[in-house]
Amino acid sequence: MKNKKKKKKILITGAFGFIGSNLVKALEDDYNLVCYDKDICNGIEMKNDFDIIYHLAANADTRFPNDVEMYRNNILSFLEVLRFAIPKKTKVIYASSAALYGNKKGEMVINAYANSKRLIDEIAKQFIGKLPIVGLRPFNVYGPGELQKGGMASMVTRWKTQILEGERPIIFEGKFRRDFIYVKDVVKAFKQAMRMKSGIYDLGTGVATDFRKILKLVIKNLDVNVEPKFVKNPYLGKYQEFTKADISWGFKPDYTPEEGIKDYFQNHE
Repeated sequence: MKNKKKKKKILITGAFGFIGSNLVKALEDDYNLVCYDKDICNGIEMKNDFDIIYHLAANADTRFPNDVEMYRNNILSFLEVLRFAIPKKTKVIYASSAALYGNKKGEMVINAYANSKRLIDEIAKQFIGKLPIVGLRPFNVYGPGELQKGGMASMVTRWKTQILEGERPIIFEGKFRRDFIYVKDVVKAFKQAMRMKSGIYDLGTGVATDFRKILKLVIKNLDVNVEPKFVKNPYLGKYQEFTKADISWGFKPDYTPEEGIKDYFQNHE
């Protein structure tokens, strides 16, 4: 009888979050997973015998009131992951964010969260060469498991919730276009990152879709007749009006917004 091939061992921080929980489901049958749920800033208290580290843990609340705590949590936890990985040169795959691109005027810093991700990417660049490291910048992610994000959920999920609760979906006046990517495609890219060379890459569909079109898809897939409620955007200047990922590095998403929203609503919560 042939010996079974030993499963690679993977450490995942943020494994119980939105993207993390979807990634765990995709990997659990083929890999030996360890999900770390303690405060990484206090040090990772275990032996490093891992083949890969996925670092997804972060404070992702873009309106979090304490900037100092935002920087402490996101940057210090990333530094701790690097400290843990360097002695064994364990490959680190981490979640950056498209938030660092700022608004359409090119303002790079629209909040402390975006700036913390920008600084993390700059730190990562300094460690490329010391260990294999891949950063992925997810754009507007939506899909199953997102309800836990509350007010930070995508417009897809927030509109769905508003409509199912009998409310009119709220949409900002004006034209806003973003790159909406289904979480299953995000998981696909994070799996692909195991084989990718070190670097930092955009993660989206490569298409910017108008908010009004996305809302129409939400209404269509819920099979309801409802009129949206248009309101002024209270976050102008600190709100991304346009995003579009550069996926020329070789990523090919499986889902368009039409396909992703349909799968999300028909096959998940």
